Amino acid sequence: MSVPEVPPPGSAPKRSLGGCLTTLLVLVGIVLLLPGLCSLIFMGAAGGGGGGLALVYLLTFAIAAGGVVLIRYAVRNR
Repeated sequence: MSVPEVPPPGSAPKRSLGGCLTTLLVLVGIVLLLPGLCSLIFMGAAGGGGGGLALVYLLTFAIAAGGVVLIRYAVRNR
């Protein structure tokens, strides 16, 4: 009796996103980058801001970070 061949655990087929879905995710990611970019421009022009604006800046940078993560995901899984 022979032992059946078992594939190595790391050889699962890699799933990839379609071309249209990758493009859509990259475009959505770019749109999500815009609030952070606008906040950077406003911070440079207005010289920062008070305590209330710091929270808005933090929120927009978090949205922009989500855009970066989305773009990275789309590019790595194409």
